Amino acid sequence: MSGHVSQTAAPSHSDHSAGAWAGGTSPYKISYGKMMMWFFLVSDAFTFSGLLTAYGYMRHKYTDIWPTAGDVFTHFPFYDGHIELAYVAFMTFVLIASSVTMVLAVEAGHRMNKKQVQFWMVLT
Repeated sequence: MSGHVSQTAAPSHSDHSAGAWAGGTSPYKISYGKMMMWFFLVSDAFTFSGLLTAYGYMRHKYTDIWPTAGDVFTHFPFYDGHIELAYVAFMTFVLIASSVTMVLAVEAGHRMNKKQVQFWMVLT
């Protein structure tokens, strides 16, 4: 019993496991953002694969009630009249308008303007 205290302590159980949870290296040597982007891409591919498969199944199973190709471009849904490309033009307008409002929402987000982000997202 010399009274001298050793500077090096024996490693405890928590010190031993800290190396695994320290966060020094990322899984598969890729960044968190890149890994999450791959998760998004794979989940997006599965989602749209399922939707397209369901569409194909429904399209071929119920051919008697499905509209013909000529009806798609000449008729407005729930309207019996004959208006050339009116529905296609309307849907194109909706797509472009929603793209513009989304760009404005992102731009407002970069300026940290929460009220404008909410406004443009509601319009989108």
